[in-house]
Amino acid sequence: ETAFASACTVGELEKVIGATRAERELVNFPRWNRSAVARLIRRSSLPTWVLPAARVFSRVRAEGLEHLRRIEPPVIFAANHQSHLDTPSILMALPARWRYRIAPAMSKEFFHAHFYPEAHRRSEWFTNTLNYYLACLIFNAFPLPQREAGAREMVRYAGELASAGWCVLIFPEGKISETGEIGGFMPGVGLLASRLGVPVVPVRLDGLTRVLHRSWRFPRPGRVRVAFGAPVRLEGDDYVLLAETVREAIVRLAPAAGASAAGSAAESNSR
Repeated sequence: ETAFASACTVGELEKVIGATRAERELVNFPRWNRSAVARLIRRSSLPTWVLPAARVFSRVRAEGLEHLRRIEPPVIFAANHQSHLDTPSILMALPARWRYRIAPAMSKEFFHAHFYPEAHRRSEWFTNTLNYYLACLIFNAFPLPQREAGAREMVRYAGELASAGWCVLIFPEGKISETGEIGGFMPGVGLLASRLGVPVVPVRLDGLTRVLHRSWRFPRPGRVRVAFGAPVRLEGDDYVLLAETVREAIVRLAPAAGASAAGSAAESNSR
């Protein structure tokens, strides 16, 4: 709507129409991973080998689980981004009734070879496509366009998830932190929460940069803290401000001074 309103010439209007068409052509959100068969595979795989394998390296303890007892799905979980092990760590920290209702958003651009095979070697396409389908199947993940058209379709797909009781897990920084410090948040989380009308549960991750830094090829065992905050509701269309509200809520979940990543946190209810 904003793009149409700002178009002043026929040429600019044609570009907007072309972008809208491209959005419909390029964004292909998975729905097959919510089928009964996919849910059965996920329900059997996560507790038997996926999360136990991640637990070897990511020794998770959770805080703030009492906030989840006061609400019901759907919600949006918004977390800072430290590692490729972020999603498994959050799943380990969540009680079972939440764990199997999560739909993590993953960067569409990370799977460029899958979506644009003509720009890559066949071996790159095969590996990237295999990783894409495994992520969709095992974690119920879906691609989130960050630098491409697709915002409208993404909101529509997230609305489908919420209507069916699924909880979107989003990392609003849009990239993995190099240092573990929480960077700026992209406005997408504000857009989603405001449009869908569901609460946002802030999630703070600490310690994962020492388990699997983005520059490492293999993880190292370490303690991880996953802290859940009180849910917040976002209203309005100043999505930048709303995203900053979520960021501040996550920053406030910092561990107490002198406490370690594990500290005195309650042990995760993940077994």
